[in-house]
This record gives sequence, C-alpha cells and structure tokens, in this order.
Amino acid sequence: MNGLRSVTTGTNNLEQTKTLFKDTLGLSVESKGNALRFGDAELSSGTRIHFVEIPNYQNEDNHIDNIGLRVPSDEGLDEYISILDQKQIEHSAITDLNGHAYIEFKDHNGQSFHLYSNEHNTGAPLGTPTFDSTVNPLHQIQGLGPVLVKVNELLLTQSILTNVFGLTHFAEYTPHPDSDYKVQVFRIGDGGLGGEIHIFASTEELKMPEQGIVEQIEFATESKAQFQNALQQLESIGIPYQTLDQDGEKSLRITENSGITFILTLEIK
Repeated sequence: MNGLRSVTTGTNNLEQTKTLFKDTLGLSVESKGNALRFGDAELSSGTRIHFVEIPNYQNEDNHIDNIGLRVPSDEGLDEYISILDQKQIEHSAITDLNGHAYIEFKDHNGQSFHLYSNEHNTGAPLGTPTFDSTVNPLHQIQGLGPVLVKVNELLLTQSILTNVFGLTHFAEYTPHPDSDYKVQVFRIGDGGLGGEIHIFASTEELKMPEQGIVEQIEFATESKAQFQNALQQLESIGIPYQTLDQDGEKSLRITENSGITFILTLEIK
C-alpha cells in the first residue's frame, strides 16, 4: 500500500485502552509485551494503531494532537454515535472537513480521535472487517485516517516529509474560525483520508518526554525508487537515521529532537 501504515502512542492503562478499542469500538487486538496493537481483521498495514503502556503517562506534551480512524460510510458513523452514547462516552456532533463527515471523541488519557466516514473518499483503501467483533462488519473501523501533529520546527518537519520521504504538500486549512494559524496537509501516494498527515507549529516548545520516545508515525510505500531516494537524501543531508529490517520489509526511521519518530517502510508485494 501507499499511505499511513501505523500510528503509535502511549497509555497509562492497557486494560482500559483494550476495553475501549476492542470491546466498544470493535477492533481486532494483538498483544506485544507492554503494548497492544489494534486494527482490522488481519491487523493489516494501514489499519494499525499501537499503544505502549507507560506508568503515570500524560499526553500534555504529545506531538500527536489527533488520530484519525475510518468507517466505510455515513451510516457507520451513525452506528458508532449510537455505540458511544450507549457507553456514555462523550463525542462531538457530526462535523465536516473537506467534504468528509467525522466526529471527535477522547480516550481515558485525553487523547483525541476523529472518526471519519469513508463514503466520499478516494486513495488509500480500507482494510477487512472481522466477524469476531462487537460491531456490525458493515460499519466497523477499518483504517487509519489523517493524523494531526504539532511540531517545534514546521519547516524542518516539512523538509523531512517532502524532500526525504517524498510526501507532497497539497493543501492548508484553518482548523477553527478563530484560529490564528493554519494546518499544512501532506499526502503520500494517492493520498485520501488514509494517506494524509496534517501538521502545525506548536505554540510551546515540545521536549523529549521523560519516558523517552513513544510517538511514531509510519508511512508505507511500494516504490523502491521513493525508498532509495529517501536513503540517498538522508546520507546527503547528514540527518541521523536508523535502518530496520523486519519480516523482509525495510524501514527508515528518523527521530526529531523533541521525541517524535517518522518511519518510511518499503512494502514489496
């Protein structure tokens, strides 16, 4: 695929996170030590959100301001509104972003999530529903959506995303009528809700958290040329990076000084 591959953040209680994402929202789950990852039936690329348990975790200094998730249709959005109401989980009214309906809710850590309808979307596809779920397969969350990220140095992050990873800057928007800043939108591959990252400059300096690096945003590409160009750019510019090789898939990992990691993974069909 070409798009968002996975998102990683923290939680102070894995059991509470599991209750929300598996029992209430109906995602599949897999345990990995002190972490859980959730996704579609196969925990496919483009559907995975990872939570790492950290004692006394607080998200005030998080870079990831909001994590997007996608349901197949507007009807699916209505289904989740009903589910959240039944569980007495607060959520926003249905809102629109660039023609896409969504609602906002938060987990027990205060992490914000946007649940988007994929009905009018193109680009990165959805995953596969599971029948082992509390939610109707027709309406289940089946993919990641746009991730909203705040950063210390907007131009530096923009350079990494475009000049190194090969993303395209293609839009900007004002998040609220009274906002005095704009959010910059970048896409990978064919883009769409499953291939976008939205970034803006933080008003306060973000520092490396005491627990170390937790937040990660991973992109996937099927283009060997794009991956090789990223590697060459890193060597040329001299930005510190790591190479990873897991299950035959190669990745490039860059961590900003404030503690957020961006990963580009080459997926070979």
